[in-house]
Amino acid sequence: MSITTAETARPRRGRLYIVVGAILAVLAFATAAGLASLSLFQTNTGSGTRVVVAKNNIVARTKILASDLELKAVSPAPPQAFVDINAVAGKGARVDIPAGLPVTANLVAPGGDLLSSSDVAYLPIPTGYVAATVPTGELLGVAGYVQIGDRITMLATINTSIFGVSPPAPVVRTVFRDLDVIRVGPASNTPATSGQTSSLTLLMTGCDAEYMFWLLNYATLKYTLESFSDYAPAPTQADASCSKLGASGVGPKEVDKRWHFSTG
Repeated sequence: MSITTAETARPRRGRLYIVVGAILAVLAFATAAGLASLSLFQTNTGSGTRVVVAKNNIVARTKILASDLELKAVSPAPPQAFVDINAVAGKGARVDIPAGLPVTANLVAPGGDLLSSSDVAYLPIPTGYVAATVPTGELLGVAGYVQIGDRITMLATINTSIFGVSPPAPVVRTVFRDLDVIRVGPASNTPATSGQTSSLTLLMTGCDAEYMFWLLNYATLKYTLESFSDYAPAPTQADASCSKLGASGVGPKEVDKRWHFSTG
């Protein structure tokens, strides 16, 4: 190659480098502008983490349904937020949750039948039923083995003199079976699920509640713990045998007619 040809090639290579550099600079600028535009577009179209929010106003102490919830993009996502509607549906609302507000763990409590006594959104009471509390202790309540979800049988000892029987005698009758224990002990900051306690909260009809309170006043009550294999399904609707929440009054006559204390 001659000296003249080499000298001519150098300027051409320099111009080529300039052109390639200019093209790369333009591409870099276009890429940066595109990323900025994409970021702005995502911001305007709801960029962020999709979390569970209230679709409508949710009232405190009510069960949250899947239809009350939806997923929306939130940036930044709040602490303890949920990303799955199924993780929230079925829980209870501790407070009122306005529509559009992210549902976080501190706003909800577990389902009613799973709540501890210190974490109550609502008690699991089916329509037509009531919750009633009875006293218990070591000898009354199976030495503290009764737990939430257990079923107990209630026995009553009554002196027949209250029914006008002479000579009077103490009589024991099984008065209630399959009573569902929905709480053990009083509400407190320490969940009480088993062990020694002072009370049991039971699920029953309003009619049975009147009989039970009469027995609490005039009889001695003790409880037996049923085998879990004998538990009947938990009620989900009102008992047809009790059309009202109360039995319209209970006295010795009604109690004796139901359980026949005076006849043996």
